[in-house]
Amino acid sequence: MAQRLDITQINISGILVLILLGALITVAVIDPPSDNRVPKITAEDRRVTAIHESSHAVLAANLPAGGNILEITIESSWGILGSVTRAPAAERRARSMAELIIAQGGLIAEQIILESDESNHARTSDIIAAENIAFELLGGPDAVLAPAEIEAGVRRLMDGVERRARDILGAHRDALLRLAEALLDRGTLSGEQVSVILAGGNE
Repeated sequence: MAQRLDITQINISGILVLILLGALITVAVIDPPSDNRVPKITAEDRRVTAIHESSHAVLAANLPAGGNILEITIESSWGILGSVTRAPAAERRARSMAELIIAQGGLIAEQIILESDESNHARTSDIIAAENIAFELLGGPDAVLAPAEIEAGVRRLMDGVERRARDILGAHRDALLRLAEALLDRGTLSGEQVSVILAGGNE
């Protein structure tokens, strides 16, 4: 009797395993697993992202300490809509100043090209990153400054680099648009392709 009960339990377990496997297979067919688990984005989101990331690349390419561009992409991955990968420049303070200017690019490009002032996650992240860089340039947590002095110093740095970023992007508006169009078409561009496009060539 005990042996028969064990066999019954084994059969029931086997049936449950088969049902579970069937359910998993069904889910995989309907919704295949992906390494790119991000919400679907609209064509307009993609266009905004292309302009946003292109502005970072244009600024990096026109700053001595901007660092060599390795890749730019608007292929969504893990919640990030786009990114520019760069090799860092060597000198620390010059690199930080360049990063501060580059961080302003997305916001400014959206204002210049799209005439948009709407808040979004990418803009907010850029502003926070820029403020953190400005704070570090003032000396960071070790700075012997009153909170009001730190706030005024951060704002002074931010205003200065914003003007610089606007000047660069305004002077290279056509290159920015070319790069954004190429990004929309291909999704990802290598550093070499970016260089050719910014120089006015077709890649």
